[in-house]
Amino acid sequence: MLLLVALFCLEYIFFVQQRSGQWADQAGFIAWSQWWPRTDLLNPVREFLDLLPAICGAIAAVFLLYRVIRDRHFLRAIVAILAAAAAAGTTQLLKHELLVRPDFNFGTTGNSFPSGHTTAAAAAMGLMYLVSPPKLRPVVQPIAWLFATVTGVATLICGWHRPSDIAAGFVVAGFWLVLASAVLQRIQPLSHEVPKGSWSRNVGAGSLVLWAAVIGLSFVLPHPHIQKIPEFLQFAYAALGIIHVVAASLVSGLVLRSVVIGPMRTLKK
Repeated sequence: MLLLVALFCLEYIFFVQQRSGQWADQAGFIAWSQWWPRTDLLNPVREFLDLLPAICGAIAAVFLLYRVIRDRHFLRAIVAILAAAAAAGTTQLLKHELLVRPDFNFGTTGNSFPSGHTTAAAAAMGLMYLVSPPKLRPVVQPIAWLFATVTGVATLICGWHRPSDIAAGFVVAGFWLVLASAVLQRIQPLSHEVPKGSWSRNVGAGSLVLWAAVIGLSFVLPHPHIQKIPEFLQFAYAALGIIHVVAASLVSGLVLRSVVIGPMRTLKK
């Protein structure tokens, strides 16, 4: 939770409050906003994107209902629902009431940090993973992560949100789901015997390195006039935007995984 709070603060301080960070964030947003409308996929993808959080929520709700009916365990479901609702509410409170975006004349008036679409999709998919039985977790987690990540990437390339907005949405959802899983570990343990391994730790550390690289490159790469960005720089910042989103999704998902299966991990004989 401390890691996620620190990452959220870093995102807000650099990509929203600082001129260089806000410029880099806007450059990635502009690049995708200019490229995607040239295809014939803009309207269909936007229509699908508008429905995607609802689709994620419906999938999670069906899965949750099945688990409650099958196991007659209400506590885990209630805690997971409260966490998802808290994530959505926190995003709306932060975006509309608490956080502000300075106007550096980059066309970034109005605060869109964090992304509500991303928070909703990530919270719904995290809820599904949180209530999944031990045997299904290896299958549920990658599917849930893929749905949430696709939502984040689509939100960027369709020009709805900047990379930092999307990254913050993943972090907010991750924070509340980690808190929920930590509570459940105390009152209704989620863990089971799993093979000991370090792949998630290695991937998580690599994702943090990528996240740091995005911030470093966003700071050191050239920052010309926002309306006169050379094509090679557009490609660079567009790529950084995708890496930014995927790294945030990986870190948030793997932090949740570490709490769900970590505290009671044992080695299978």
